[in-house]
Amino acid sequence: MSYTRYVMFVVLAAGLAAAAAVLHLRTEGTSLIYYKDKAIVLVYHDIRQMPASEEAGASTLGADRLEDHLMMLESRGFQIISMDAFAGFMLEGRSIPPNAVILTFDDGYESFYSDAFPILKRFGATASNFIVGISSDLFNPDAEPHLTWEQMRELKAHGMGIYSHTYNLHRMVPADRTGSEEPALTARMHLEQKRRSETEPEYRRRIFSDLTFLEKRFEQELGRDRSLLAFPFGSYDELVLEEGAKAGIELFFSVEEGINVPGSRIVKRINAGEPYMTSDYLWNRLTAFF
Repeated sequence: MSYTRYVMFVVLAAGLAAAAAVLHLRTEGTSLIYYKDKAIVLVYHDIRQMPASEEAGASTLGADRLEDHLMMLESRGFQIISMDAFAGFMLEGRSIPPNAVILTFDDGYESFYSDAFPILKRFGATASNFIVGISSDLFNPDAEPHLTWEQMRELKAHGMGIYSHTYNLHRMVPADRTGSEEPALTARMHLEQKRRSETEPEYRRRIFSDLTFLEKRFEQELGRDRSLLAFPFGSYDELVLEEGAKAGIELFFSVEEGINVPGSRIVKRINAGEPYMTSDYLWNRLTAFF
């Protein structure tokens, strides 16, 4: 063998060895099991098409970063599962794959349809949005655009989930005569004309009516599905859980961070939607929970 041929052979062999090593690492990476019989739920809010250098508001993630998140989850062997599969796991102990992840979005912004949905489709990923019913029923020219029922029907036809963030309780209300405000879902609202706060029966009726009304709107517009609730502002108490159960809510989604195991009706979620959260940042956050 000539020297030239020998050098070419060595270079080719080295290249093949390097390629094999990379392939091995990729295969090994995707077969790693970080956790079994548990599930991580991520929460996002608004997604925007914007340059990486552009400043974004709180809870607004650039579309490019969402794409990076999905690439990271895929390359590291996480498996995105549907909300129905997750609910079956939590409520009935059904089997889910190792490294299971559920994607959720809060507030029902139209950007879920215009910016997030195309990316999710490219990755073959499913996600669920917890909408504020009144924001889809009534157009507010001063508010950020929200999902229409027509858009939601298309989203559901492609495997996305649509669930409750209450009909009209994602707001603050006066809780006493001084005007101090608290989340509408948990506050005993101050009744100015009566010069007193709600009684417990009045409060319970308000909460129950709101939750059941949105479930009726879902059935009218989208057909029957599981009844799930994400707490506005993450605020809840025992009375909310009681009225939610009466309204048929099966699972309650909080902002408490952690990993989920079957048997609990309170779902923990990890925030992934702040503008500074790169894929590396998200990976490091996730590793704290397994």
